Amino acid sequence: MEGTNIIDVVGNGWYVVLGIIAFDVITGLLASAVEKKINSSINYKGLIRKVGLFVAMGFFIFMDYYTTSGGYVIKLGITLIVAYEGMSIVENFSRIGIDISFLTKYFDKDKLGKGGKK
Repeated sequence: MEGTNIIDVVGNGWYVVLGIIAFDVITGLLASAVEKKINSSINYKGLIRKVGLFVAMGFFIFMDYYTTSGGYVIKLGITLIVAYEGMSIVENFSRIGIDISFLTKYFDKDKLGKGGKK
């Protein structure tokens, strides 16, 4: 791959994905605690999904290198992961009771807690 140091792109993206996943796990645990629904089997499935996101990140890195796209596939993958996790964080905030109705009006009302109900 000429002209692009893919390690720089992956390094920054890795921290973004790691941070957003950490926020989602923390807000998810807080929402479960508020709803008194902390369940180890549900948490286990959620953590497996998070590992799946890291596998997806590896896939995006592989595809970027294989297609010699210069970091564009990685950036697309990071954007998709951040959007997916960002929606989950917004839903978790709603379940915690933090009023973010200006954002939650765009989400599925069945998945939202107090913030999505009128």
